[in-house]
Amino acid sequence: MLRVNRPGFIEIESSLNRTRGGLVQASRRHARANNPATPGYNADEPSTSLIYLDANNLYGYAMCKYMPISDFTWYPGNPEVALAQLEWMGETDDVGRIYEVDISYPQHLHDAHNDMPFLPHASIPHGSSVRKLMVTFLRKERYVVHYMNLKQAMAHGVVVEKTHRVLEFRQSPWLAPYINFNTELRRQAANKFEEQFFKDLNNSVFGKSIENMRARFNLELVSCPARMRKLINRPTFKYCTTYNENLSAVTQHSKEVDFCKPIYIGFTVLELSKVLMYGFHYDVMKRHYGDKIELLYTDTDSLFYRVVTDDFYADLIDNPNLMRFMDTSNLPKDHKCYSTLRKRVPGLFKNETNSRTVYEYVALRAKSYAYDVEQEVTIRSKGVMRHVIRNHLTFAEHKRCLFADVDDDAESDECDDEFDANMGKMFAADSALKAVAQIHRNASTGSTNSSTTVAAAAATHPSHVYSYMPFTPYRENVSIRSFKHELRTIRSMKLVLNRADDKRYVLPDNISTYAHGHHRINY
Repeated sequence: MLRVNRPGFIEIESSLNRTRGGLVQASRRHARANNPATPGYNADEPSTSLIYLDANNLYGYAMCKYMPISDFTWYPGNPEVALAQLEWMGETDDVGRIYEVDISYPQHLHDAHNDMPFLPHASIPHGSSVRKLMVTFLRKERYVVHYMNLKQAMAHGVVVEKTHRVLEFRQSPWLAPYINFNTELRRQAANKFEEQFFKDLNNSVFGKSIENMRARFNLELVSCPARMRKLINRPTFKYCTTYNENLSAVTQHSKEVDFCKPIYIGFTVLELSKVLMYGFHYDVMKRHYGDKIELLYTDTDSLFYRVVTDDFYADLIDNPNLMRFMDTSNLPKDHKCYSTLRKRVPGLFKNETNSRTVYEYVALRAKSYAYDVEQEVTIRSKGVMRHVIRNHLTFAEHKRCLFADVDDDAESDECDDEFDANMGKMFAADSALKAVAQIHRNASTGSTNSSTTVAAAAATHPSHVYSYMPFTPYRENVSIRSFKHELRTIRSMKLVLNRADDKRYVLPDNISTYAHGHHRINY
């Protein structure tokens, strides 16, 4: 049963529950730096640097802003009038708003905003069946957005076609003292444990504010058959997990949903964090460098750039408006930009690689990329075990996967040989496992014709369907998992590199991409 004691609460709750997490995408899938500090430097080409910037305590920064607190009401007048009033609203106003609008993206902005269009939304990409958070130029209907995000997007040319309704509320920076207190303690931390502890204190506030109470359920352990029948006959019955003949766990839907979590806080934090990321990209970096900067990759609180410049750090020193957004406390103490004045200040950006030079970068898709920092390779691959990333993936394999049918020349023969050897090991191991399993089956059934059966099992094609493409390699993943509270060691062959990326429209060179909805795309 859903019991609500305030009129209109369900409408408000359903609107605010359309939260959008962090944006992750690869806008350009390969880049190489060209400056005197990189190998193979070409003085005839423009000097370029790869810069990997990360925001300090992004959600902590957002929680220090004005957060909704009370007096949630629907705007009583014409919603279009409320939209016109947006121009005079600021982030420190006592009254905030959330708009539900129809959005369109003018065609003349497609090229300028292709790296990261405004107003992300969850949708199913063309040719896919999975809903993903993307930034596109497609028309958006009944898009729920915080007033600061909408104001920012409209200032950069996004058009609001229609305003359906507006939710008003009273707001204040009531979370800021607590967040700033933990931030200061983290700044004074003497070890990694304290740093992480005070960071988690801030993040846990956000985590509980965004909790979906509808997803909670009741679990009961049952050993009595009569009790089991009674629970199964209830309308709240969800499913049952049997551990043995005397014990089962019955999962039931909650009879009542207690909306005790302030989801309006979580919604606002996610929205205002995007205001910072978009503001830094368009109003700081793009404004300063113009066409000389290109966004390669973004992941919630980080931005990976290729910048045409002789010295990025010299640019910081020469431009105070650029430097004031940077935290340079992680640079070496003898570095010309080193300073502790802005150490760990929420919302400022620091160089993820300290002062070391990024030579090259390659991304296959969201959450799957690698970059070379002075011959030290960092690889990120979501869903792949750390030991596989550390011991069985290389930067060269990422490039080979990306340029499989573009740069397949004699230089790749060594990679082909390595792949063939790995595939041979996989087939041999799989055949051996099948043979051993057959031996045990024969032993248990008393079969006398075991040699013939084993030989047949070893000659059988492995049960796994492996890809022979040398650029989409499989690797063995070993993990410990729990099934019905029983720990098991699981060995599985997993596709660890895959360049298929449907969050963006990939051009034939396999490097450049368009955001979906770009006027040059012909699906």
